Amino acid sequence: MRASTIRAVNKNLWLIDEEFRQNPRNHRLFLEILRAPAGVTHELRRMNTYGVLGRYIPAFGRIVGRMQYDLFHAYTVDAHTLFVLSNLRRLSLPKYDSELPMLSAIMQQLPKLEIAYLAALFHDIAKGRGGDHSQLGLRRRRGLLPRARIVALRRALVAWLVQNTWNCR
Repeated sequence: MRASTIRAVNKNLWLIDEEFRQNPRNHRLFLEILRAPAGVTHELRRMNTYGVLGRYIPAFGRIVGRMQYDLFHAYTVDAHTLFVLSNLRRLSLPKYDSELPMLSAIMQQLPKLEIAYLAALFHDIAKGRGGDHSQLGLRRRRGLLPRARIVALRRALVAWLVQNTWNCR
């Protein structure tokens, strides 16, 4: 991206308000990013770098730059989350099957990869808010998923994944 484009994005971040967040077209575009055959994590990282992801999902904005002070997390919460998404993406690509064959096979059998990506995105989104971050993350995802018109069964699966996987407390 050119410097002038980055400045324009930065100058207009205020336009990502509740009306923007409620717009079904914007939800479709976000899901298109998650469903893209390539560049998923690249685009999410870029959205995070320029402040768009934190404005679109305000709870994500609250974890940007938030440090985790334990032996298991060497990154800020937002970087950790994007790293998890990157690993999930890698597992979904056959060219990396040899690294973790069983996990790759499971990931590649999922009919909707965006479900796993959304679960990863929301799992740690409530870190530092006090209490069980998985439970608090469930509440945060409720605001985005229904607006994104994700079928109720898939919303329930995201909720289950947020609550029951990667339980690092």
